[in-house]
Amino acid sequence: MEEQQATDDPTVRLDELAAGLMDPDCDLDDLAEIEEELVAARRWELIPDVERHLAAAVEAGNWYARHVLARILAETAGHTAFAALLRAYSRDLGDDQDSLSTTLHVLAQEHPAAAREILLPYAVGSDEDLRRAAIWLLGFVPEPADVELLAHAAQASDEGIRSVLAGTLGSHGTETAATAATAATDLLLQMLDDPSPQVRISALSALGFLQQPRTLPGIRSLANDDSPRVRAWVAIALGRFSAPESADLATWDVLDRLAADTDPYVRDQAAEARQRKPVRS
Repeated sequence: MEEQQATDDPTVRLDELAAGLMDPDCDLDDLAEIEEELVAARRWELIPDVERHLAAAVEAGNWYARHVLARILAETAGHTAFAALLRAYSRDLGDDQDSLSTTLHVLAQEHPAAAREILLPYAVGSDEDLRRAAIWLLGFVPEPADVELLAHAAQASDEGIRSVLAGTLGSHGTETAATAATAATDLLLQMLDDPSPQVRISALSALGFLQQPRTLPGIRSLANDDSPRVRAWVAIALGRFSAPESADLATWDVLDRLAADTDPYVRDQAAEARQRKPVRS
């Protein structure tokens, strides 16, 4: 009887799951069964223990344990676990984190005020991993007042922060008041001069998404960039602009030049961009 009670105790089951997740020889089917039990149970009293095990999994660099424990925590605690989930997400353990990233941005959009209260301090903090994650998530809950914070982030020494910033600025370019949207777009144009090719690519991606005609000269200016990937993204960004801009001769000239680039990837992207546009008159 005591053995059966121990088996049914959710705390015991959680500890069993956490231990198994750290054991490379443990049966994954058995762990999946416990995971589903705990997700279905949604026992609030387990939240501190789940958070503790999740933090330990991240510290150990165990991405699979993070995935499993984060799911249990999110299903049990919802938006009240946002900070713990954000801390777990912010550490790069080598996996794509698709499910956890989706959970975070859904929770942020469902509870924007609560999410922003957590995100804003991290977005200006000294922990670069958390700052990067917070700036990324602010793109899902943008407010005009964020632009000053984002302008400061554009000067960050961390390339990853500047890269995710571009996507967040893109959200501000469509979701916030006109003055803030203009400022966000201006920041993206400034980022085209960033020393990092990846940041320049991120800025091009955001500008292509925004499709603002005034940004075309800035986009076209990178057609001679030293990085083939950047030149390819010039073509991709230009190809996203809608029909009125397709008649712009300067844009067509750039696409023609990129279609004859020495790099095959650049040529391919330029060809695709030209196919997406109406035939010029």
